[in-house]
Amino acid sequence: MEALMEMKSVRIIEKIEQVDRLLQNGNAGRARDFARKLKVSKRTVFNLFKILRKDFDAPVVFDRRSKSYRYAVKGSMVMGFVKEEDT
Repeated sequence: MEALMEMKSVRIIEKIEQVDRLLQNGNAGRARDFARKLKVSKRTVFNLFKILRKDFDAPVVFDRRSKSYRYAVKGSMVMGFVKEEDT
């Protein structure tokens, strides 16, 4: 069971990293475009956006002019171990 949970966590992290790259581009498109690129459902895309907004304070917005999701400000997700001496 623990190994299964680890696999799910790894997949979620991989998807978040993919979403981050698409959002940084600023031209990833609508939710259905995201879903197609990530090979997930639209609902999963919205759940990933919710995680980014709630848990990581990522400023994910939909730009009506470009009809695409993007970050409201330039930036990126940083996931990984950082040694105290590096902070």
